[in-house]
Amino acid sequence: MTTYPVAAVKVSHDVLGVLADRGEAGVTEVAAALDVPKSTAHDHLRTLERVGSVVNESGRYRLSMQHLHFGKIARNNNELFVRGRDEALSLSAAVGDRKYVQLVTEENGRCAVVLATRWQRENLPSQATRIYPTHVPLHTNAPGKAILASMNSGDVERILGGQGLKRRTPATITDEDELLLELDCIREEGYATDDGELIAGMAGVAAPIVTDADVHGAIAVYSASEEFEADRDDSPVVDMVRDAADEIQANLIFAHD
Repeated sequence: MTTYPVAAVKVSHDVLGVLADRGEAGVTEVAAALDVPKSTAHDHLRTLERVGSVVNESGRYRLSMQHLHFGKIARNNNELFVRGRDEALSLSAAVGDRKYVQLVTEENGRCAVVLATRWQRENLPSQATRIYPTHVPLHTNAPGKAILASMNSGDVERILGGQGLKRRTPATITDEDELLLELDCIREEGYATDDGELIAGMAGVAAPIVTDADVHGAIAVYSASEEFEADRDDSPVVDMVRDAADEIQANLIFAHD
């Protein structure tokens, strides 16, 4: 069981998670979701309100725009975003309106999406009813697997051992031996794929972005599954993704020369 140096901070974090999942919630709902006393939920919500993290509207709490401010600061200070944004936008223009481009890095053993083009609710397929998941386990998607394949074996073992292989869809890889074999294929081919492993009905291709011993992240293209060729090796998107990854890699190298 995971322990935390300041347990109360974890509770506040979980409160924010409930609000993020539900959009808004009252004290009773938060308490029930976290299995804590109503007084505990109330104290955390009131404290979060006073520091500006949540907004209280007639007893219903929601996240404040402060989180958007913090997120933009974190993104704008991320080197992969700074050095890869233009290439990602160029790739987005090249692949067309029916595909989405993502820049993804790794944070605390999970994917962190720093850029996702055209991922507006009105453009999503019917099965994707929420915004793009931005913090998910690495094994559940193409950019995450590309990142894992570029890490040393010790880091891979640490991440998989700490998080396990949780299932998101029926297609998600949950067997460690199967995943390790796929990581070997990704290293050989230079790209990773996702066939409905993160979101049912969506497919993706990703290439890692690595300089020397540093794994910066990956760039990916996603779309509805029927938009991709059945054989990824025959898809021009694969070469476009790998070329974009090479360009971002060069940007990162030259930035430090």
